[in-house]
Amino acid sequence: MTAKPLTICYFPGRESSYVRTRVLKRGLKEAGAIVYDCSYDKKSVFRYIVGFFRFLKYKHKCDIILVGFLGQFLIPFVRLFTRKKIIFEAFLSTYQTLAFDRKSIKPEGIQASIVRYMEKLSCQLSDMVLLDTHEHINYFIKEYSLDKRKFHRSFLGCDDTIMKQTATPKEDAFLIHFHGEYQALHGTKYIIEAAQLLPDIKFQMVGGGRELEERKKQAHDLGLKNITFIPPVAFFEIPQYMSKANICLGLFGETEKTQLVIPFKVYETLALGKPIITANTPSIKELVTHKENIYLCDCANPKSLAEAITDLKNDPLLREKIAKNGRKIYEEQCSPKIIGEDIIQLANKLLEEKH
Repeated sequence: MTAKPLTICYFPGRESSYVRTRVLKRGLKEAGAIVYDCSYDKKSVFRYIVGFFRFLKYKHKCDIILVGFLGQFLIPFVRLFTRKKIIFEAFLSTYQTLAFDRKSIKPEGIQASIVRYMEKLSCQLSDMVLLDTHEHINYFIKEYSLDKRKFHRSFLGCDDTIMKQTATPKEDAFLIHFHGEYQALHGTKYIIEAAQLLPDIKFQMVGGGRELEERKKQAHDLGLKNITFIPPVAFFEIPQYMSKANICLGLFGETEKTQLVIPFKVYETLALGKPIITANTPSIKELVTHKENIYLCDCANPKSLAEAITDLKNDPLLREKIAKNGRKIYEEQCSPKIIGEDIIQLANKLLEEKH
């Protein structure tokens, strides 16, 4: 007799086009779950209102509730209207991001206190909380005095229907690629300092953010001619830029969050089958191994990054090995279906527990 498929009401705080939203919806469906989707297609405040009314419609039809990223302010309302098990896909600390990465709120201010309270409360009201690394889980446990048993690691993955090779690097030039926001987490200033040490290597940097103009001024003041700043592009265009590069870059910042997360760009590069360099952190080593499927360098150290680039440039066989093995580990541990199967297993385990 075939087991009844798990039914999940998925209520994310981000829009339906957001990469993690797409990964979870696709992964859960590919793994055999029936997903009642509460997401909204526009990045506006209406996504919360539309999502909540869809949640009210679907909550009676599902076995379990999955509240997605940016759900810190959604969980209390969801809990108020259901006694069903809730999995909260926290994704990251909103407090840490706003206070230290984007610096849009003061760490000790009233706004920060509200965000911290809601972040802790959302975890307490949930039956299980998903985060991307054990390091990230330990941060939440320590920061909010929470029970470790309430957390589960779930790698982020990426939309590998888009992350595909579209070109090959030119033979007459060596190109390094970065995409992402210009903020402390990514350590873009160290990429530029590394570029200064490698004048014969080209760098392309795709994206925007609060530090962009500062980084442009830095490159100008250093007299660098080997960096091209490219404005933000649509997500589906990113693989075109990555494919033309010989090496892709990850995170190099010196923030606490750098030590805790594995960014989307790492998963995207693994899925694309390109060699990648990123900072040597406890979190990244939960997934990959130096010189096996990634190349690691010191955090916030342009000299170390420049040496890593030079090492890979001079060793095409190592580049090929890292790219091939990176794609393999992505398929084994990070594909949407693998992530979906893991969450379904977790959900079934929660449902078996006594209320």
